[in-house]
Amino acid sequence: LEGSPKMGGGFFQSLKSLLLLLDIEKYNSKMEVIITDNQTTKYLEKKKINSKLYRLNIFFRYFSQLFEVDLIRDLFNKFKITYPFTNFIRKNNYDLIIFLGPSVLSKYCAEISFVSNIWDVNHKKNSQFPEHNLNHNFENKEKLYNYIVHKAFRIIVAHQSNKKDLINFYKADDSKIIIQNFIPMLPTLHEENLKKKVEYKNLYDNFNLPKNKKIIFYPAQFWAHKNHKYLIDSVNILKMKKNYKFFFIFCGGNKGNYKYVNDLIAKENLEDFVENLQFLNDDQVISLYLNSEAVVMPTFCGPTNLPIYEAFYFKKIIFYTKDLIKDEKLNEHLINIDITNPDDFCEKLKICFDENKKNEITKKNYEYFKEVCDEEKFKANYTKLLDDFSYIIKRWK
Repeated sequence: LEGSPKMGGGFFQSLKSLLLLLDIEKYNSKMEVIITDNQTTKYLEKKKINSKLYRLNIFFRYFSQLFEVDLIRDLFNKFKITYPFTNFIRKNNYDLIIFLGPSVLSKYCAEISFVSNIWDVNHKKNSQFPEHNLNHNFENKEKLYNYIVHKAFRIIVAHQSNKKDLINFYKADDSKIIIQNFIPMLPTLHEENLKKKVEYKNLYDNFNLPKNKKIIFYPAQFWAHKNHKYLIDSVNILKMKKNYKFFFIFCGGNKGNYKYVNDLIAKENLEDFVENLQFLNDDQVISLYLNSEAVVMPTFCGPTNLPIYEAFYFKKIIFYTKDLIKDEKLNEHLINIDITNPDDFCEKLKICFDENKKNEITKKNYEYFKEVCDEEKFKANYTKLLDDFSYIIKRWK
Protein backbone atom coordinates (compact mmCIF):
# COMPACT_ATOMS: atom_id res chain seq x y z
CA LEU A 1 0.00 0.00 0.00
CA GLU A 2 1.94 3.01 -1.28
CA GLY A 3 1.37 6.67 -0.51
CA SER A 4 -0.49 8.28 2.37
CA PRO A 5 -3.99 9.58 3.20
CA LYS A 6 -2.92 13.02 1.92
CA MET A 7 -2.80 11.66 -1.63
CA GLY A 8 -6.58 11.44 -1.98
CA GLY A 9 -8.57 9.17 -4.30
CA GLY A 10 -5.88 6.77 -5.48
CA PHE A 11 -4.72 6.05 -1.95
CA PHE A 12 -8.23 5.38 -0.67
CA GLN A 13 -9.03 3.15 -3.62
CA SER A 14 -5.95 1.10 -2.70
CA LEU A 15 -6.88 1.17 0.99
CA LYS A 16 -10.34 -0.20 0.27
CA SER A 17 -8.79 -3.01 -1.78
CA LEU A 18 -6.43 -3.77 1.11
CA LEU A 19 -9.30 -4.01 3.62
CA LEU A 20 -11.19 -6.40 1.36
CA LEU A 21 -8.10 -8.54 0.81
CA LEU A 22 -7.62 -8.81 4.56
CA ASP A 23 -11.20 -10.04 4.76
CA ILE A 24 -10.47 -13.16 2.66
CA GLU A 25 -10.40 -15.78 5.42
CA LYS A 26 -8.76 -18.43 3.26
CA TYR A 27 -5.61 -16.34 2.80
CA ASN A 28 -5.54 -13.42 5.23
CA SER A 29 -3.43 -15.23 7.81
CA LYS A 30 -0.73 -15.61 5.15
CA MET A 31 -0.71 -11.93 4.20
CA GLU A 32 1.52 -9.13 5.37
CA VAL A 33 0.84 -5.44 4.72
CA ILE A 34 3.78 -3.43 3.37
CA ILE A 35 3.53 0.38 3.48
CA THR A 36 5.86 3.17 2.36
CA ASP A 37 4.81 6.09 4.57
CA ASN A 38 4.80 6.62 8.34
CA GLN A 39 1.46 8.45 8.16
CA THR A 40 -0.10 5.31 6.75
CA THR A 41 1.21 3.36 9.76
CA LYS A 42 -0.75 5.62 12.11
CA TYR A 43 -3.81 5.43 9.88
CA LEU A 44 -3.77 1.62 9.84
CA GLU A 45 -3.09 1.38 13.57
CA LYS A 46 -6.41 3.11 14.19
CA LYS A 47 -8.00 0.27 12.23
CA LYS A 48 -5.96 -2.29 14.21
CA ILE A 49 -4.02 -3.38 11.13
CA ASN A 50 -0.37 -4.31 11.57
CA SER A 51 2.00 -3.29 8.80
CA LYS A 52 5.66 -3.40 7.86
CA LEU A 53 7.33 -0.20 6.70
CA TYR A 54 9.51 -0.14 3.61
CA ARG A 55 10.77 3.42 3.53
CA LEU A 56 11.34 5.09 0.15
CA ASN A 57 14.40 7.10 1.14
CA ILE A 58 16.05 10.05 -0.55
CA PHE A 59 18.14 7.75 -2.79
CA PHE A 60 15.10 5.95 -4.22
CA ARG A 61 14.67 8.13 -7.32
CA TYR A 62 18.37 8.21 -8.17
CA PHE A 63 18.87 4.49 -7.64
CA SER A 64 15.85 3.77 -9.85
CA GLN A 65 17.19 6.01 -12.61
CA LEU A 66 20.56 4.29 -12.51
CA PHE A 67 18.88 0.91 -12.87
CA GLU A 68 17.26 2.15 -16.10
CA VAL A 69 20.69 2.41 -17.76
CA ASP A 70 21.61 -0.97 -19.24
CA LEU A 71 25.36 -0.57 -18.74
CA ILE A 72 25.01 0.51 -15.11
CA ARG A 73 22.47 -2.23 -14.38
CA ASP A 74 24.86 -4.82 -15.85
CA LEU A 75 27.65 -3.48 -13.64
CA PHE A 76 25.42 -3.66 -10.57
CA ASN A 77 24.52 -7.24 -11.42
CA LYS A 78 28.16 -8.13 -11.98
CA PHE A 79 29.12 -6.86 -8.54
CA LYS A 80 25.90 -8.24 -7.00
CA ILE A 81 24.57 -4.81 -6.09
CA THR A 82 20.81 -5.23 -5.76
CA TYR A 83 18.02 -2.75 -5.32
CA PRO A 84 16.97 -2.34 -1.63
CA PHE A 85 13.42 -3.55 -2.32
CA THR A 86 14.80 -6.77 -3.80
CA ASN A 87 16.74 -7.28 -0.57
CA PHE A 88 13.61 -6.49 1.43
CA ILE A 89 11.71 -9.23 -0.47
CA ARG A 90 14.49 -11.76 0.08
CA LYS A 91 14.75 -10.95 3.78
CA ASN A 92 11.03 -11.46 4.33
CA ASN A 93 10.78 -14.55 2.12
CA TYR A 94 7.69 -13.39 0.23
CA ASP A 95 6.18 -15.53 -2.52
CA LEU A 96 3.89 -12.97 -4.14
CA ILE A 97 3.60 -9.18 -3.97
CA ILE A 98 0.24 -7.56 -4.71
CA PHE A 99 0.67 -3.92 -5.70
CA LEU A 100 -2.59 -2.07 -5.03
CA GLY A 101 -1.69 0.57 -7.60
CA PRO A 102 0.84 0.83 -10.44
CA SER A 103 4.22 0.87 -8.71
CA VAL A 104 7.80 1.30 -9.89
CA LEU A 105 8.74 -1.15 -7.13
CA SER A 106 7.28 -3.94 -9.27
CA LYS A 107 10.40 -3.63 -11.44
CA TYR A 108 12.43 -5.00 -8.55
CA CYS A 109 10.38 -8.19 -8.16
CA ALA A 110 12.37 -10.10 -10.78
CA GLU A 111 12.96 -13.01 -8.41
CA ILE A 112 9.31 -13.54 -7.43
CA SER A 113 5.83 -13.12 -8.89
CA PHE A 114 3.71 -10.01 -8.49
CA VAL A 115 0.22 -8.72 -9.22
CA SER A 116 -0.37 -5.11 -10.21
CA ASN A 117 -3.36 -2.82 -10.44
CA ILE A 118 -3.29 -0.51 -13.48
CA TRP A 119 -5.96 2.19 -13.31
CA ASP A 120 -5.66 3.75 -16.77
CA VAL A 121 -3.35 4.52 -19.68
CA ASN A 122 -4.24 8.21 -19.86
CA HIS A 123 -0.61 9.26 -20.18
CA LYS A 124 -0.78 7.63 -23.63
CA LYS A 125 -4.28 8.75 -24.63
CA ASN A 126 -3.91 12.31 -23.28
CA SER A 127 -0.19 12.94 -23.56
CA GLN A 128 -0.75 16.68 -24.15
CA PHE A 129 -1.28 17.42 -20.45
CA PRO A 130 1.70 18.71 -18.42
CA GLU A 131 1.31 16.07 -15.70
CA HIS A 132 2.18 13.40 -18.28
CA ASN A 133 5.24 15.23 -19.57
CA LEU A 134 6.99 16.76 -16.56
CA ASN A 135 10.01 14.89 -15.15
CA HIS A 136 9.85 12.32 -17.95
CA ASN A 137 6.54 11.01 -16.55
CA PHE A 138 5.43 9.73 -19.95
CA GLU A 139 8.62 7.79 -20.61
CA ASN A 140 8.75 6.42 -17.07
CA LYS A 141 5.17 5.17 -17.25
CA GLU A 142 5.80 3.56 -20.62
CA LYS A 143 8.73 1.59 -19.24
CA LEU A 144 6.79 0.64 -16.13
CA TYR A 145 3.63 -0.48 -17.94
CA ASN A 146 5.57 -2.46 -20.53
CA TYR A 147 7.34 -4.26 -17.70
CA ILE A 148 4.15 -4.92 -15.72
CA VAL A 149 2.18 -6.14 -18.72
CA HIS A 150 4.78 -8.72 -19.68
CA LYS A 151 6.04 -9.76 -16.24
CA ALA A 152 3.06 -9.64 -13.86
CA PHE A 153 1.32 -12.84 -12.83
CA ARG A 154 -2.00 -11.02 -13.06
CA ILE A 155 -3.10 -7.44 -13.84
CA ILE A 156 -6.18 -5.86 -12.25
CA VAL A 157 -8.13 -3.21 -14.19
CA ALA A 158 -11.35 -1.38 -13.36
CA HIS A 159 -13.26 -1.65 -16.62
CA GLN A 160 -13.50 -3.62 -19.85
CA SER A 161 -12.17 -0.64 -21.81
CA ASN A 162 -9.02 -0.60 -19.60
CA LYS A 163 -8.45 -4.20 -20.60
CA LYS A 164 -8.82 -3.36 -24.29
CA ASP A 165 -6.33 -0.50 -23.90
CA LEU A 166 -3.68 -2.79 -22.39
CA ILE A 167 -4.18 -5.28 -25.20
CA ASN A 168 -4.14 -2.64 -27.95
CA PHE A 169 -1.30 -0.47 -26.65
CA TYR A 170 0.92 -3.06 -24.96
CA LYS A 171 -0.05 -6.40 -26.53
CA ALA A 172 -1.07 -7.68 -23.10
CA ASP A 173 -2.14 -11.29 -22.64
CA ASP A 174 -5.92 -11.34 -22.33
CA SER A 175 -5.82 -14.27 -19.89
CA LYS A 176 -3.68 -12.29 -17.41
CA ILE A 177 -6.14 -9.44 -17.00
CA ILE A 178 -8.86 -9.42 -14.34
CA ILE A 179 -11.62 -6.81 -14.42
CA GLN A 180 -12.49 -5.58 -10.95
CA ASN A 181 -14.72 -2.52 -10.65
CA PHE A 182 -13.61 0.32 -8.38
CA ILE A 183 -15.09 0.04 -4.89
CA PRO A 184 -14.86 3.44 -3.16
CA MET A 185 -13.81 3.82 0.46
CA LEU A 186 -16.11 6.72 1.40
CA PRO A 187 -19.29 4.60 1.69
CA THR A 188 -17.54 2.36 4.23
CA LEU A 189 -16.35 5.37 6.23
CA HIS A 190 -19.82 6.91 6.08
CA GLU A 191 -21.48 3.78 7.42
CA GLU A 192 -18.91 3.45 10.19
CA ASN A 193 -19.44 7.09 11.15
CA LEU A 194 -23.21 6.73 11.24
CA LYS A 195 -22.72 4.28 14.10
CA LYS A 196 -20.47 6.82 15.80
CA LYS A 197 -23.10 9.51 15.18
CA VAL A 198 -20.73 11.90 13.44
CA GLU A 199 -22.42 15.29 13.04
CA TYR A 200 -22.15 15.81 9.29
CA LYS A 201 -24.48 18.80 9.40
CA ASN A 202 -22.11 20.64 11.73
CA LEU A 203 -19.15 19.82 9.50
CA TYR A 204 -21.01 21.16 6.49
CA ASP A 205 -22.20 24.30 8.30
CA ASN A 206 -18.59 25.12 9.18
CA PHE A 207 -17.93 25.79 5.49
CA ASN A 208 -20.37 28.74 5.63
CA LEU A 209 -21.62 28.05 2.13
CA PRO A 210 -24.62 29.89 0.64
CA LYS A 211 -27.86 28.42 1.96
CA ASN A 212 -30.09 29.69 -0.83
CA LYS A 213 -28.14 28.12 -3.70
CA LYS A 214 -27.82 24.62 -5.08
CA ILE A 215 -24.35 23.23 -4.37
CA ILE A 216 -22.59 21.54 -7.29
CA PHE A 217 -19.66 19.49 -6.03
CA TYR A 218 -16.46 18.63 -7.91
CA PRO A 219 -14.16 16.40 -5.79
CA ALA A 220 -10.93 16.21 -7.80
CA GLN A 221 -7.24 16.91 -7.44
CA PHE A 222 -6.04 20.03 -9.20
CA TRP A 223 -4.57 18.42 -12.31
CA ALA A 224 -4.94 20.09 -15.72
CA HIS A 225 -6.78 17.04 -17.10
CA LYS A 226 -9.47 17.40 -14.44
CA ASN A 227 -10.68 20.39 -16.49
CA HIS A 228 -11.74 22.86 -13.80
CA LYS A 229 -11.50 25.49 -16.54
CA TYR A 230 -14.65 24.07 -18.16
CA LEU A 231 -16.62 24.69 -14.98
CA ILE A 232 -15.25 28.22 -14.66
CA ASP A 233 -16.39 28.87 -18.23
CA SER A 234 -19.80 27.46 -17.29
CA VAL A 235 -20.00 29.68 -14.22
CA ASN A 236 -19.20 32.68 -16.38
CA ILE A 237 -22.16 31.84 -18.61
CA LEU A 238 -24.44 31.52 -15.58
CA LYS A 239 -23.16 34.88 -14.33
CA MET A 240 -23.84 36.60 -17.67
CA LYS A 241 -27.36 35.15 -17.67
CA LYS A 242 -27.81 36.42 -14.10
CA ASN A 243 -28.47 32.86 -12.94
CA TYR A 244 -27.48 32.98 -9.27
CA LYS A 245 -29.08 29.68 -8.28
CA PHE A 246 -25.89 27.57 -8.20
CA PHE A 247 -22.68 27.54 -6.20
CA PHE A 248 -19.70 25.36 -7.15
CA ILE A 249 -17.31 23.68 -4.74
CA PHE A 250 -13.88 22.42 -5.81
CA CYS A 251 -11.79 20.33 -3.42
CA GLY A 252 -8.60 18.34 -3.81
CA GLY A 253 -4.85 18.47 -3.44
CA ASN A 254 -2.71 20.79 -5.52
CA LYS A 255 -1.14 18.83 -8.38
CA GLY A 256 0.22 21.90 -10.11
CA ASN A 257 -2.97 23.56 -11.36
CA TYR A 258 -4.44 25.09 -8.19
CA LYS A 259 -2.98 28.57 -8.69
CA TYR A 260 -4.14 28.71 -12.31
CA VAL A 261 -7.70 27.78 -11.29
CA ASN A 262 -7.72 30.18 -8.35
CA ASP A 263 -6.34 33.01 -10.49
CA LEU A 264 -9.08 32.42 -13.08
CA ILE A 265 -11.75 32.67 -10.39
CA ALA A 266 -10.28 35.97 -9.15
CA LYS A 267 -9.76 37.36 -12.66
CA GLU A 268 -13.38 36.70 -13.64
CA ASN A 269 -14.74 37.89 -10.25
CA LEU A 270 -16.49 34.58 -9.64
CA GLU A 271 -16.03 34.37 -5.86
CA ASP A 272 -19.81 34.56 -5.41
CA PHE A 273 -20.24 31.49 -7.60
CA VAL A 274 -17.38 29.12 -6.82
CA GLU A 275 -14.99 28.30 -3.99
CA ASN A 276 -11.79 26.25 -3.79
CA LEU A 277 -11.56 24.30 -0.55
CA GLN A 278 -8.36 22.44 -1.51
CA PHE A 279 -7.67 19.20 0.37
CA LEU A 280 -10.30 18.09 2.91
CA ASN A 281 -10.47 15.16 5.29
CA ASP A 282 -12.80 12.20 4.69
CA ASP A 283 -15.61 13.41 6.92
CA GLN A 284 -15.63 16.88 5.35
CA VAL A 285 -15.86 15.35 1.86
CA ILE A 286 -18.73 13.13 2.98
CA SER A 287 -20.54 16.15 4.42
CA LEU A 288 -20.29 17.86 1.01
CA TYR A 289 -21.62 14.80 -0.79
CA LEU A 290 -24.55 14.60 1.62
CA ASN A 291 -25.46 18.27 1.25
CA SER A 292 -24.74 18.90 -2.43
CA GLU A 293 -27.38 19.04 -5.13
CA ALA A 294 -25.26 17.24 -7.71
CA VAL A 295 -21.74 16.06 -8.55
CA VAL A 296 -19.91 17.10 -11.70
CA MET A 297 -16.81 15.64 -13.35
CA PRO A 298 -15.77 17.15 -16.72
CA THR A 299 -12.50 15.19 -16.82
CA PHE A 300 -10.52 14.25 -19.92
CA CYS A 301 -9.22 11.06 -18.33
CA GLY A 302 -10.99 7.86 -17.44
CA PRO A 303 -12.90 5.87 -18.43
CA THR A 304 -14.20 5.53 -14.87
CA ASN A 305 -13.39 7.58 -11.78
CA LEU A 306 -14.23 7.08 -8.12
CA PRO A 307 -16.66 10.06 -7.85
CA ILE A 308 -19.04 8.22 -10.20
CA TYR A 309 -19.61 5.47 -7.67
CA GLU A 310 -19.46 7.82 -4.70
CA ALA A 311 -22.23 9.91 -6.27
CA PHE A 312 -24.27 6.76 -6.89
CA TYR A 313 -23.90 5.71 -3.25
CA PHE A 314 -24.78 9.14 -1.84
CA LYS A 315 -27.77 9.33 -4.21
CA LYS A 316 -26.65 12.37 -6.15
CA ILE A 317 -26.98 12.90 -9.87
CA ILE A 318 -23.63 13.20 -11.63
CA PHE A 319 -22.72 15.16 -14.75
CA TYR A 320 -19.90 13.33 -16.55
CA THR A 321 -17.84 13.71 -19.71
CA LYS A 322 -19.78 12.57 -22.76
CA ASP A 323 -18.34 9.55 -24.62
CA LEU A 324 -15.52 9.02 -22.12
CA ILE A 325 -16.97 5.65 -21.11
CA LYS A 326 -17.71 3.07 -23.79
CA ASP A 327 -20.30 1.36 -21.63
CA GLU A 328 -23.94 1.72 -22.56
CA LYS A 329 -25.24 0.37 -19.25
CA LEU A 330 -23.12 2.71 -17.14
CA ASN A 331 -23.86 5.72 -19.35
CA GLU A 332 -27.57 5.26 -18.63
CA HIS A 333 -26.81 6.35 -15.05
CA LEU A 334 -24.82 9.47 -15.99
CA ILE A 335 -25.88 12.87 -17.25
CA ASN A 336 -23.42 13.22 -20.09
CA ILE A 337 -22.03 16.68 -20.83
CA ASP A 338 -20.13 17.99 -23.83
CA ILE A 339 -16.85 19.28 -22.39
CA THR A 340 -16.21 21.34 -25.53
CA ASN A 341 -19.42 23.28 -24.91
CA PRO A 342 -20.09 24.85 -21.46
CA ASP A 343 -23.58 25.89 -22.65
CA ASP A 344 -24.50 22.20 -22.77
CA PHE A 345 -23.75 21.81 -19.07
CA CYS A 346 -25.57 25.03 -18.16
CA GLU A 347 -28.65 23.81 -20.00
CA LYS A 348 -28.56 20.39 -18.34
CA LEU A 349 -28.33 21.95 -14.88
CA LYS A 350 -32.09 22.52 -15.17
CA ILE A 351 -32.59 18.93 -14.05
CA CYS A 352 -31.62 20.05 -10.54
CA PHE A 353 -35.10 21.58 -10.21
CA ASP A 354 -36.95 18.41 -11.22
CA GLU A 355 -37.26 16.47 -7.96
CA ASN A 356 -39.18 13.56 -9.47
CA LYS A 357 -36.61 13.04 -12.21
CA LYS A 358 -33.70 13.32 -9.79
CA ASN A 359 -35.25 10.80 -7.41
CA GLU A 360 -35.88 8.39 -10.25
CA ILE A 361 -32.25 8.65 -11.45
CA THR A 362 -30.61 8.42 -8.02
CA LYS A 363 -32.70 5.43 -6.98
CA LYS A 364 -31.55 3.50 -10.05
CA ASN A 365 -27.99 4.70 -9.53
CA TYR A 366 -27.91 3.38 -5.97
CA GLU A 367 -29.12 -0.03 -7.12
CA TYR A 368 -26.45 -0.04 -9.83
CA PHE A 369 -23.82 0.86 -7.22
CA LYS A 370 -24.78 -2.18 -5.13
CA GLU A 371 -24.55 -4.38 -8.20
CA VAL A 372 -21.14 -3.33 -9.54
CA CYS A 373 -19.41 -2.40 -6.26
CA ASP A 374 -20.09 -5.81 -4.77
CA GLU A 375 -17.48 -6.63 -2.12
CA GLU A 376 -18.16 -10.37 -2.38
CA LYS A 377 -17.34 -10.28 -6.11
CA PHE A 378 -14.08 -8.53 -5.26
CA LYS A 379 -13.13 -11.21 -2.76
CA ALA A 380 -14.10 -13.96 -5.20
CA ASN A 381 -11.88 -12.41 -7.89
CA TYR A 382 -8.86 -12.24 -5.62
CA THR A 383 -9.52 -15.66 -4.09
CA LYS A 384 -9.45 -17.17 -7.59
CA LEU A 385 -6.22 -15.29 -8.32
CA LEU A 386 -4.61 -16.57 -5.11
CA ASP A 387 -5.88 -20.10 -5.73
CA ASP A 388 -4.28 -20.06 -9.18
CA PHE A 389 -0.97 -18.84 -7.76
CA SER A 390 -1.05 -21.33 -4.88
CA TYR A 391 -1.47 -24.18 -7.35
CA ILE A 392 1.45 -23.01 -9.47
CA ILE A 393 3.91 -22.34 -6.64
CA LYS A 394 3.37 -25.86 -5.32
CA ARG A 395 5.19 -27.11 -8.42
CA TRP A 396 8.43 -26.18 -6.71
CA LYS A 397 7.74 -25.01 -3.16
